[in-house]
Amino acid sequence: MARLSNTRETLIALFAKSGNVCAFPGCNHELVTSRNIFVGQICHIEAASPGGQRYSPLSNDEARRSFENQLLLCYRHHKETDDIAAFDVHSLKDMKHEHESKHGQKPFKVNEAFLHRLESEMEAYWTAIENDNRNTHVAPEFAALIPIGTPASQQFADAYLSLERLGQILADLSTKDGTLNEEIRHYLALLGYNLKSYDAVPYYENPFFNRNWETHALAVTNTCTDLIVALKQSEVRFLEEYAKTHSNESTVLQRLDTAKSELREMAVSCGYVD
Repeated sequence: MARLSNTRETLIALFAKSGNVCAFPGCNHELVTSRNIFVGQICHIEAASPGGQRYSPLSNDEARRSFENQLLLCYRHHKETDDIAAFDVHSLKDMKHEHESKHGQKPFKVNEAFLHRLESEMEAYWTAIENDNRNTHVAPEFAALIPIGTPASQQFADAYLSLERLGQILADLSTKDGTLNEEIRHYLALLGYNLKSYDAVPYYENPFFNRNWETHALAVTNTCTDLIVALKQSEVRFLEEYAKTHSNESTVLQRLDTAKSELREMAVSCGYVD
């Protein structure tokens, strides 16, 4: 999924509930100076990109740029929270909740000019990402394109299609492993071997009979179930938050209703094979 820049609504909410001080417990370092200079940093609880601290591949870029996944810290404490052993997802969410509970009742209004500058910087960043991806990739003929700006609804649809393709690939591998024993028998027969000794081996001692059956029938199937449920839950949570600031977008509300119904059905029907 393509990483997206913060929306103005998210930035306003972050600063409004910050009290203009770092969210790290006991820190009073200001975030925006009297000269309207941003001296803090935006910290993602789950990293915005692969390789970052607490990155979750099961999340999506809309969730990563959401208000719930970000807090404002001074530079020093942003660096400290890079220690994921000391600052996991739950501890940062607790930090954010405690800080915003304390300062959210006295909103800090950030200057519009500052927001405009911050948005411009983010837009420049994503433009650079797109340019790097398209024009300076180390192996352009093999580059995995990053579609900057793809609507989140389409990102979810693309993810479901990718999961469907993965399921088909795994099903093909299962079929090939299931016919491996017969293929080996056929090849040995072509070479003139007597198959009596081969066939005398009990199936449970034959390493080619139903090759990787448990992996295909249990591990793969149950892992795909986990992926489908996690993806659907992420979709519902994202659309729920998105709809709060885009309540006039009827297609979003319709998709939210559909996704909620689908997840409700999963809650009573999804299960593991054993």
